Amino acid sequence: MGTWINILIILSTILILCTRFLGGEKIQYLIKFWNIHRYFIFKSGHTIPIFNNLNILMFFLRIILFSIFISLYILPKKFAEIPLNNFYIICLLLLTYIGLKFIIEKTLAIIFSYNLLLNEINRYRIGFKNLIAFHLYFYLLLIIFNPFPYNSVLSISLILFINYILFSSYYIYKKTINKTFKSLIYFILYLCTFEIAPALFLFWYAFKF
Repeated sequence: MGTWINILIILSTILILCTRFLGGEKIQYLIKFWNIHRYFIFKSGHTIPIFNNLNILMFFLRIILFSIFISLYILPKKFAEIPLNNFYIICLLLLTYIGLKFIIEKTLAIIFSYNLLLNEINRYRIGFKNLIAFHLYFYLLLIIFNPFPYNSVLSISLILFINYILFSSYYIYKKTINKTFKSLIYFILYLCTFEIAPALFLFWYAFKF
């Protein structure tokens, strides 16, 4: 692996240490996901807001880690022959996708009058994305610095992704969605459109080659 990978891993390590400092005790409940309910409601019912320093740092950590994974295993040299330039372009595409998704979500929430529900869903969803970022960091350390076959990495990654999506989606659904058919349809459409479909398309593209 190139020097740029090592630098990004070091940067990711620094970000994780910063989040550990900012998050304090509640970070342990994020890493130990079997106790994750104590991360969302921490000490005397205090909930974690969507916009805070911890989530901002974790946002940049997710962008770096997912861009590393995509640039190495999903779209290697897809946009540029130089790996670092390819990484930069993928970072930009991820940021654009997240920005567009946020605008579409907020617009639909206003149109269908479920803005409060969307905020509650996002609070849980961001927490689970933080969880995935922590685990992805250690996963990348394992697969980058050990000679695993390319197809094996893709297969294992796909299985892990499906498990994370199922676990987090079930948790969010139980905590936030009313038990009505209409709510269930909205939730499934959102999940398939914004979470599952883009990732499955990337994995399909990677396996194709």
